[in-house]
Amino acid sequence: MQVRRLEASVVHSICTQLENLDWVVDERDKHNNVTQQRPKTEVEKEKLRDANGNLKFPDFVLYEQGTTNPVAIIEAKRPGESLEKALIQARDRYAKPLGAPLIFAYNDTFVSTNYLHNERPLKIDGEDIRQFIDHYTSLRFVNEGPEILSAPQHVQVSREELIKIFKRQANYLREAGLQAGLDRFGAFSDVLFLKLMDELSQIREHAGNEAPFPRHLRWSEFQDKKPPERLDYVRDVVWQGMNDRYGEIFSHAFPITSPEIFDDMVCDLSQLNFTGTDVDVKGDAFEYFLKNAYQGIKIKDLGEYFTPRNIVRTMVSMVDPRIGEQIYDPFCGTGGFLIEAFRYISLRTKLTEQTLDILKNHTIYGNELTVTARVARMNMILYGDGHSNVQQNDSFANRVEGKHDIVLTNPPYSQKTRHGNLYDIPSQSGDAIAIQHCMDSLAPNGRAAILVKEDFLTEGGDVGKVRDVMLNSARNFSIVSLPRRLFEPYTPTKTSIIYFEKAGTRNKTFFFVVRNVGHTFGARKKSLPENDLPEVMSVFNRDADHDPVIDHAIIPNDSIMQAGKSLWIYDYVDVVPQRTPGLVPLGEHIEPSGSRFKPSDSENELFRILGVSNTRGIFLNEESFGREIKQSYIKVNAGDLVYNPHRVNVGSLGLVPDDLDGGIVSGVYVVFKSKDPEKLPPEYLLRLLKSRAYLDIIRAYDTKHGAVRANLNWEQLCRMKIKLPDKQQIEGFNSKQAQYNELKKNMRCVDNELTRMIEPEDSNPNHHGRSVCQGNCCP
Repeated sequence: MQVRRLEASVVHSICTQLENLDWVVDERDKHNNVTQQRPKTEVEKEKLRDANGNLKFPDFVLYEQGTTNPVAIIEAKRPGESLEKALIQARDRYAKPLGAPLIFAYNDTFVSTNYLHNERPLKIDGEDIRQFIDHYTSLRFVNEGPEILSAPQHVQVSREELIKIFKRQANYLREAGLQAGLDRFGAFSDVLFLKLMDELSQIREHAGNEAPFPRHLRWSEFQDKKPPERLDYVRDVVWQGMNDRYGEIFSHAFPITSPEIFDDMVCDLSQLNFTGTDVDVKGDAFEYFLKNAYQGIKIKDLGEYFTPRNIVRTMVSMVDPRIGEQIYDPFCGTGGFLIEAFRYISLRTKLTEQTLDILKNHTIYGNELTVTARVARMNMILYGDGHSNVQQNDSFANRVEGKHDIVLTNPPYSQKTRHGNLYDIPSQSGDAIAIQHCMDSLAPNGRAAILVKEDFLTEGGDVGKVRDVMLNSARNFSIVSLPRRLFEPYTPTKTSIIYFEKAGTRNKTFFFVVRNVGHTFGARKKSLPENDLPEVMSVFNRDADHDPVIDHAIIPNDSIMQAGKSLWIYDYVDVVPQRTPGLVPLGEHIEPSGSRFKPSDSENELFRILGVSNTRGIFLNEESFGREIKQSYIKVNAGDLVYNPHRVNVGSLGLVPDDLDGGIVSGVYVVFKSKDPEKLPPEYLLRLLKSRAYLDIIRAYDTKHGAVRANLNWEQLCRMKIKLPDKQQIEGFNSKQAQYNELKKNMRCVDNELTRMIEPEDSNPNHHGRSVCQGNCCP
C-alpha cells in the first residue's frame, strides 16, 4: 500500500506535469499562463467573492497564452478524495464566475474532467481524458466543445475501411515475395513506423515544439515522389538514416524491392491519419494484421498483446513508479505496460538532462519472445524513447535475479516451457514459471502488479506451490478481481490483478472486486459512466474519505492459511444483497433431485428432452427414442428447479411444470428442489434466484475455478445465503402466484386455440415443443 500523501505533494505533481506539457508555471516569467491560489486580475478576484464578500481561491487557473482569458480550472485533492465532488466544487466556485470552460480535478492518481457549458467529460476520439493536456489541445476544446477528434473529420476512417487497407497491405507484401507471416508483419511494421513518426513530427511542429524526427527521413518527404525514385530514396537515404539512428531495430536492407508494390503501399497509407483515428479502430486493425501475419494464431492468444488500456493505467498507478527505478515487463508484447510506465514517470518528473538520460536509458526493461519485440521498441521511440533495453528474448530461459524495482506484466497463459529446471520450483507449467520469473527479478522491497487468470488464485500443483512461496515472501498483498468479459473479443478468460511487495511478512491480504470499468464489454466497447477503478485506487491507497461502493475485504493471514492459501475472495466473503441480516445458507433448505440414467438402456422408449433458458424457463425441446440418445441424462419431476451451470449467470433457470413431469434434461444440468415447499415455495425460490440481486451473486460465485465459461456448481449454490420469507409473505406470494398461473394457463389455451385454427387436423399439438393445455377451457 502507498503512504498517504499530503495535498501539497499533489500540487507539486500538478506543477511538474503542467511544465512537462509546456505550460509556463513560473509566475515571474513574462510568458506565464498558469496561476496558483489566485486569478490574474483584480476584476477576476471580485468575481470570486461569495455572498458574504469572502474571496475564494482556485488551486490553479490556466490561461490562453498572452491573454487574461481563463481556459481551465484545476482542483487539487488528496489521494482518495472524491473527484466527482471536486469537479462540482470547481465548477460552482471558480469556473462559472470566471467563465473558464474546462474543469479538471486531480488526486495524484486520476484526472477527471468536465466541460462547463454542458457538464460533460472531455473526450478525444471518444475516449475520456485521463491526464492533463497541453495549451494547444486546451484551446481546441474551448473552440470545438467537450469532444474533439485528434484529426479533422474528413481524415477519420471507419473500422471496416481501415481493416480493408491493412488487408491489402498484407497482400502487397505477399506479392513482394514475403511468404512467411512474420516476415510480412516485420516489413509492415517498418513502413508503418515511418508513417507514424511523420504524423507525430507534424503534430509537434504544429504545436510549436521541436519535431522528434529529421525532415529528410520523413514520410511527407518521399510520399509524392514517383515510384522508382521513391523506392530509391527510401532505400538509400531514409533507410540509411534509420540504421544510423536505430540500427539495432531495423534490418540493414529495406525489405521491399518492387517500386510498384511499394507505390501501392504508400498510396494506401498516405490517405490515412493514424493519430487522428479512433484508438479502438487502430487497435482492431493492428490486431487484424497481427492475427493474419502469425499463421494460425488464435484470436484468444491476442489477449497477450492487447491488455485494456484502463487496466494498464490502473496497474501502473498501483506500483507508482518514480524516476530512478527500473521497470521490467518480461512478456512485454507490443509494449503497453512499458509505454504507460514511461509516460507516468515522464509527466511527474522535472525533466533535466540528467533525468532524461535516466528515463530514456536506465528505466524501461522488457523481453518479448517473438519479433513483436521490434514493435515494442518502435512504440517506445514513438512515445519518447526508452527502447534500448527492450529485447527479443525468452524470459523463461533467461532467469533474472534481484535486478528490477518494479515488475508490470500480463504473462502468457496455459503455456508449456522446457526451462522450468532453472527455477526453485521446477515445472513445465508456464503459469508457474512466469510468476517465479517475476518474483526472482524483483530487488528487495520491489513491487509487482501482474495480471493472472483466475484459476491461479486457487489452483493446486506447481502453481499452488508458487502461490505459497509468493504469499510467504511478500507484504502488502492485494487481489483485484476483474470482470469476466474484460478481454473479449480475444478471450472470455476471467482475470485478476495481483499486487505485492517483495519483503517482510504479510499479516493480511486486501481483496477488491471490480464490476464496472468505464466501458461496455465485447468487440465494440462504448464508454460508460460507471467505473470502479478510481474507487479501487482510493481504497488501495487507504485514502478513501467515504464508504466505497466496491466489494472489498481485508483478510488476516490466519484465515487464508485455514482456507488452503486460496486467494479467491468469496472463500472469505459472502456475497449477499445489501448485507441483509438474518440470512441462512441456501444449502440448508434445498436438496438434489432427479435421477441420472442412460436413455439408451431403454431403446424403444420415447423420451421428452427438456431445455432451459432465461426467457422460456423449462420447455420441451424435442422427443427422441432411447436408442437415439447416447449421453447420460437426468429424469426430472414437477416442482424441480433446473439450471444450466454455464448459463445460469444470465438467468437460464426454470421450474419443471406439471405437464413436463418425467421429462429428461442434460446430465450437465443441476437439478434440485425445496426441502419444505410450504416454508420455501419453489416458485418463490425461482423468482429469487432470477432477481437482479441474486444474478449478481451468481456471477460472483461462478468465478472460482477460472473457467472460460461460467460454471456455478452445486456446492457454490448451497453457499449462497437467503432470508427465509415469513408466513405472511408466503401467503401473499402464493396468492399472487396463483393469479399469475391462471393468467398463464388462459394465455396458453388461447395460443393452442389459435394454432388449431391454422394447422391441419392431424397435426400433433405437442410437436416442436408446444405445451399441451391441461385445463378445461380448451375443447
